[in-house]
Amino acid sequence: MNLMKELEATVAQVNHYIYPLLVGRPKVLYDASSHLIRTGGKRLRPFLTIKSFELFDDDVKRVLPAAAALEFIHNFTLVHDDIMDHDRIRHNAPTVHAKYGVPIAIVAGDVLFAKAFLSVVLGMRKMSVDESIIVRVLELAAESAIKISEGQAKDLKMASSKKFYSTKTYLDMIRSKTATLFEASCRVGSIVGGASIEDEESMANFGKNLGIAFQLVDDVLGVVGDPRVTGKPVGSDLREGKKTQVVSLAIKLADDRGRVKIQGVFGRRKATQEELDEALAIISKTGAADRVRNEARFYASEALLALRRYSDSPAKKSLSELMDFVVVRKL
Repeated sequence: MNLMKELEATVAQVNHYIYPLLVGRPKVLYDASSHLIRTGGKRLRPFLTIKSFELFDDDVKRVLPAAAALEFIHNFTLVHDDIMDHDRIRHNAPTVHAKYGVPIAIVAGDVLFAKAFLSVVLGMRKMSVDESIIVRVLELAAESAIKISEGQAKDLKMASSKKFYSTKTYLDMIRSKTATLFEASCRVGSIVGGASIEDEESMANFGKNLGIAFQLVDDVLGVVGDPRVTGKPVGSDLREGKKTQVVSLAIKLADDRGRVKIQGVFGRRKATQEELDEALAIISKTGAADRVRNEARFYASEALLALRRYSDSPAKKSLSELMDFVVVRKL
């Protein structure tokens, strides 16, 4: 089975587990809670959880509640992020607040957050997972949610400031906001699978570096990606004034005219699409996107080093192929 088919199988498996948990009254609340899940998504975090588990155990149903919980947390962050970023399209569909309004979207995100912890407790108990492991997974889920929130706060602070930050500061932000849940997915999967402390740390390191690489490439796609493929509006990072690595580097590399054009739309929510397109074309010509994708390749290589300690297996192969997919992806 190739990677895309494996990802599709994971989507089906996780959706089959999640959908019954997102049914209730009032109907509009649960329709809103399940909206992003039903409109798409690659389920990368559950995939990482399951494959990390499979390095040590093959009874996947034991880890499925934890994998679903991490997907709940991920979607909770997406719902709230889209509100804060004023994004109206995700997965080529309206965002939750665009479709249902901001108040319902906020509550829908809250439901997803609560369902994550309920999935761990009820689901893993049903699978007769040891209570000590359940507590550990709950602890990691809570810690991850806190770190993601801290990362989002850092991102908002960076966006509201007039200055551009150092690469170190930017990487610190994406480690919190994005890489945290990748790291938690790999750590949780290995813990439920009965891994040693050394193996747990190794898988956490894989997930952390994968998450950094993923976000760097995501930043690239935010300025040079095809919205018909990515399912997200191109140029929104510019309009919202997000100081991504690509934008920061492009401003340094552009000539005076180009710099003025980029800065002219940066953080200006009323910028026209024509103005955005012109700025995006300038960014593309600077080569900043290629440099950032190369930086992502460095973190990818660091992630792959963490897998060297394991014998060849289908799970290891899947994780390696996922790493390659993340770096070269166009969606």
